[in-house]
Amino acid sequence: MAKAKKLTLFGLIGITMAFFGTVRSVPTLAITGWTSIFYMLIAALVFALPIALMSAELSTGFPEEGGPQVWVRNALGEKWGFVTSWLLWVQMFFGMVMVSSTVGVLFGYVINKPALSSNNYFIFAVILISYWGVTLLNLKFDMVKIAGNWGAVIGVYIPFVILVVLGVIYMIKNGIQPNSYLGNFKPSDLIPNLKDLGSLAYLSGIIFIFAGVEISSVHANNIENPKRNYPVAVIASVILLVIFNIIAGLTVSNAVPRGHIELANITQPYLIFCENLGIPTIFVNIISLMILIGVLVQLSAWVLGPSKSMIKVAEEGNLPKFFQKRTEKGIPITFVMIQAIVISLVSFLYVVVPDVNSAFLIITITTTILYAIVYALIAISAIRLRYNMPDANRPFRLGSKGNGLMWFVSIVSMIGIVLTIGVSLIPPSILKPSQYTGYVIYQVTATVVMIGIALVIYKCKKPEWKKEDHQEDYLKQAN
Repeated sequence: MAKAKKLTLFGLIGITMAFFGTVRSVPTLAITGWTSIFYMLIAALVFALPIALMSAELSTGFPEEGGPQVWVRNALGEKWGFVTSWLLWVQMFFGMVMVSSTVGVLFGYVINKPALSSNNYFIFAVILISYWGVTLLNLKFDMVKIAGNWGAVIGVYIPFVILVVLGVIYMIKNGIQPNSYLGNFKPSDLIPNLKDLGSLAYLSGIIFIFAGVEISSVHANNIENPKRNYPVAVIASVILLVIFNIIAGLTVSNAVPRGHIELANITQPYLIFCENLGIPTIFVNIISLMILIGVLVQLSAWVLGPSKSMIKVAEEGNLPKFFQKRTEKGIPITFVMIQAIVISLVSFLYVVVPDVNSAFLIITITTTILYAIVYALIAISAIRLRYNMPDANRPFRLGSKGNGLMWFVSIVSMIGIVLTIGVSLIPPSILKPSQYTGYVIYQVTATVVMIGIALVIYKCKKPEWKKEDHQEDYLKQAN
C-alpha cells in the first residue's frame, strides 16, 4: 500500500489559517480601536500558541480518534474525559446561535432591507429557520460533501480579502477619521483603559477568534519533520492571522463612526467602503450573499460533526440507549434533534435582550468560557501525561529533554485561560448598568449548569448503557 503523502510546511500553514479565517469576528475586533493590537497579541501569545503547541504534542503522542477527550481521559480519567467531550458539544449550542444570527443580518442586506438587520424578532426567526433548515437538509443529504470547499472560498476567503483591500484603499484615500474609533490617537490608546473595565470584555470575543485552535493538531502526525515544521507552521499561521485581523480590524475601526458599530453586522463596513469609493451598492448585496453562503456551509458542517463524536461517547456507556439511536444513514438522530431544540431555546436570548449587539456579544462570550474550561483540562492533562506516561512516543515534543518547557507553556496557557474567564465575567460596556447583574448571573449559571449536567449524567451512568457490540466494533477497528 502506498504511503499517504506528507503535508508540506506551507500546506499546514494554509490548513491552519483556514480554520480561523473569518470576517464574522472583525467588528468585535474593530470596536476596540487601537487597543485591538494589544488584544490580538495577548490572544495569540497567551492563548492560541500555548494551546496549539500542547495539542500538537498530545495529538502526536496519543493519536487515537477523539482528540481532546482522549487526552483528558488518559490523564484525568473517564469522568473528565466525558466532561470534555460534553463541553465541546454544548458550546456549539451557543456558538451556532451566534453564527446563525449573522444569517438574518446578511439576509436583510441581500434583499435590500437593511433595517431588518437590527430587528431582534427578525433575527430570532431567521436563526430558527436557518438552523432547522440545514438540520433537515443534513438528515436527507450530505451537505458538507455537496457544498465542499467552494463554500469556504466563496463565503470566507474572498470576502475577507476584499474587506482588507477595500479598507486599506479607504484609509489611503481618507486618512484617519477623527470621529471614528481610531480618531484623536494617543499612545495610551494602545493599551486597555483599566478605568473602563467593561471594555475588557471584548478581549473574550477576540480570543474567540482562536477557539478551536487544537483542531489543526490532528495534522501534526502527517507533516514532514513534525519536530521542526509543526511549531514553525503554528507560529507562522498565528503571526499571519494576527497581521490580517489587525489590518482588517483597524480599517473597519477607521470607517465606522464611534458608537455606531454593529457587532453582528459584517456588511456595515462593506457598505461604508463602497459608498465612499464610488462602488455600486449592488456589490454589497453580492458580498452579503457570498458571506451568507459561507455561514450556511459552516452551519452544515457543525450540524453533524460534534454529534458524530458524541454518539461514540454514548456508545461507550456514558449516556443512555436513547442517545445511541441512528438513522439508516448512520446519523445520530437524537443528538442532532436535541442540539436543534436547545439552539432554538438559546436563540430566544435575542428576544429577551432587545439589542442585537448585546445578545451577539453575550453569546460569543458564553462560548468562549466553555472553550476556556476545555483548554484548562487540556493544559492540566499535558503536564499529567508527562509524568503518568513518560515513555509514550511523542513525534512532536515540547523540549528535547526534561519537563521545563512543558511546564512553562502550560502555565502561560493557564494564565491566558484564567484571564479569559475573568474578563468574560466583566459586564461589557455596551450593556446598561441595570443589565450588569443579570449578565454575570447568566454567564455563571450557563457555565455551572453545562458542567453540572455532565457530572450528574456521569454519576448516574449504568453498565447497561454500554452498546452491546461496541467492544467488538472497537476491536475490529483496532485490527
